[in-house]
Amino acid sequence: MLRQQAAKFGPALLLIFAALTLFLAQSAYWVNHTVFDQENFSQITTTALLLESSRDAIANSVVDNAFQNRPLIKKTIGKRVESLVGGLLGSDLSAQAVDTLTNKTYAYVTTKNRQDITVDLTGIKAPLEQVVSVAQLSGGKLDTVQQKLPDQIVLVRSSSFPNVSGAVTLMLWLGPLFWLSTFVLFGLYIYTGRKHYAKRVYAAGSAVVIVSLLGLLTVPFVPPPIAAAVPDIALRPVAENLVIGFLAPFKSQMYHMLFFALVALLVFNQRFNILSVVQSLAAKLSQHLGKQSPKPVK
Repeated sequence: MLRQQAAKFGPALLLIFAALTLFLAQSAYWVNHTVFDQENFSQITTTALLLESSRDAIANSVVDNAFQNRPLIKKTIGKRVESLVGGLLGSDLSAQAVDTLTNKTYAYVTTKNRQDITVDLTGIKAPLEQVVSVAQLSGGKLDTVQQKLPDQIVLVRSSSFPNVSGAVTLMLWLGPLFWLSTFVLFGLYIYTGRKHYAKRVYAAGSAVVIVSLLGLLTVPFVPPPIAAAVPDIALRPVAENLVIGFLAPFKSQMYHMLFFALVALLVFNQRFNILSVVQSLAAKLSQHLGKQSPKPVK
């Protein structure tokens, strides 16, 4: 009874575990080459932060924090300040702030002792003084932006997300094991069904295609919930841009895996069909020659 059940469900379990380890192996590869590769990490973070939507979101948050108790002033000069801050964030004046934010984000993901991810505004505060100082409320001159603009604004608090540094490090070390398990499980699945070799190869290829499609379908659903955990609503587009930037390499991996799986299935199908035709012709020719050969004389 147990043997019958093993024979019935064993191949399906092998295929399921092979698909699961393939997804984990691809995830480990993504972690290794995106999260732990500081050069790639910095490039992705910088690109996401310098997007116009990110700069506009930071500028909006700066204005909200600076004039949260002065709605009339915000209405009077808020748009001008937002425009100026957005422009300054894209200039050389913000280079230090972007580098600092990149390093804090890297430390947040890869270390256990996390700190809040903050945007440092000290480098761009001075150019705003002239814009704010000319605005007046009830004939009284405004305080300078140095007094009203915060030195930094919080993008992500240290307690906003579970600490994943341990899991990220574990994925880094388990990556080779996942890849080895993937090849072994797919190999066992095909070998144990070698009597139906073609069917097993098609099933294994289909499993790879399904993993690729599931990965591609999952990517769009990840950024919104992560962005929703950011305390400042105005800064959520920044977090969403960062997540989209980091998921882009994983999405590319899924596209590549899908492409190579489909090509491999197509090549195997052509080769298998040609081989089947040749074997069929050889069998018919052998049968035909056997019929025409003279019978031995007794």
